[in-house]
Amino acid sequence: MLRNLIKKLENFQPCTSEEVKALESYITPVRILKKSEDLIQESDKPYEVNILLEGWATRYKITDAGKYQALSFLIPGDACDVHITLIDRMDHSICAVIPSKFTSIPQHKIEEMYVSHPRLARAFFWSMLVDESTLREWIVNIASRQAHQRMGHLFCELLVRSRAAGLTADHGFIMPLTQQQVGEAMGITPVHTSRVISKLRQEGLITWENKFLKIHDWNRMKEFSDFDANYLHLEKADPNLTQDI
Repeated sequence: MLRNLIKKLENFQPCTSEEVKALESYITPVRILKKSEDLIQESDKPYEVNILLEGWATRYKITDAGKYQALSFLIPGDACDVHITLIDRMDHSICAVIPSKFTSIPQHKIEEMYVSHPRLARAFFWSMLVDESTLREWIVNIASRQAHQRMGHLFCELLVRSRAAGLTADHGFIMPLTQQQVGEAMGITPVHTSRVISKLRQEGLITWENKFLKIHDWNRMKEFSDFDANYLHLEKADPNLTQDI
């Protein structure tokens, strides 16, 4: 059930069989969300750390003026903020992009993990720091890159993250997002989004059909998109993970 999470954590350090058993004992029963259903909403009190098992989700905020902004995409194996239970209220919402399955680790089990399995706790802290690094890169991406670079950069990131979570071993991955969702996340209008994706296709960099996206020339795509995977901090697990996709 937790194979994608464990695969992701092992990018920091291997998990022992004892640690895997402990982690499996901490989790709650699976919760199934429908497409577009919120897992937790802004201003809710968080009591547990949620983990995406299947499907895709997004962190998002809605401004006072009603504008929607995606903050990140969550894929299987992603945990939602290890320290989230330290705050009184959520500052963003989390929503299922497609029908999805979640489990969670209650606050008292997280505290037990700190004491009984410090190596496992350190792996979760690493995962949280990578999430924060990814958010910083999203800010740079939206603020400082051209539209075609933003889009290509996002696709590169999602491929590397999918590889790290054991979701693909190839140059392609399942991406159940619509063009509109991708465009909104990158701050691009629907018309501009369509033009950018057409450009990426015409350049021979990607194909995106039936919710499957494939990058055809990794080195050229990285250069095209100004993508450097260092912010994902995956070199410990596999030094070739980001270089040889």
